[in-house]
Amino acid sequence: MNATIHLQGSVGYGIDDPMSPGDGVDAKLITLVLPAALFDQIKQALAMFGVRRMVVCQVYRVDDRGSRVERYRGQQFVSDVEAGLRIELLAKNDDVADLVRLVERIGENAGPSAIQIWMIDARSL
Repeated sequence: MNATIHLQGSVGYGIDDPMSPGDGVDAKLITLVLPAALFDQIKQALAMFGVRRMVVCQVYRVDDRGSRVERYRGQQFVSDVEAGLRIELLAKNDDVADLVRLVERIGENAGPSAIQIWMIDARSL
């Protein structure tokens, strides 16, 4: 059984399905991991492509710049992880290349490896 992916947030199994808002669209699931400070810029950039719905989760990622000393409640400790956000969204295949290029440009301004990007064909899920 092949599921039809709808970017409006519904998944239907055909045009006659009552949940189906229309024809399916080829799409990719894009996952971004980025510093929380970049969230507003990324959200505005995604809005330019019509992306209004996304999943945002707090994550911790290993910092590739090495460990650093941090203070928490008066205690010092060495940490090699940093807090960030994971954003997951569906994007039309036609928009993916431009969207990724825009996100990478925002990441370049924030420093090396500030944003990590993964993509998978949504129909393979």
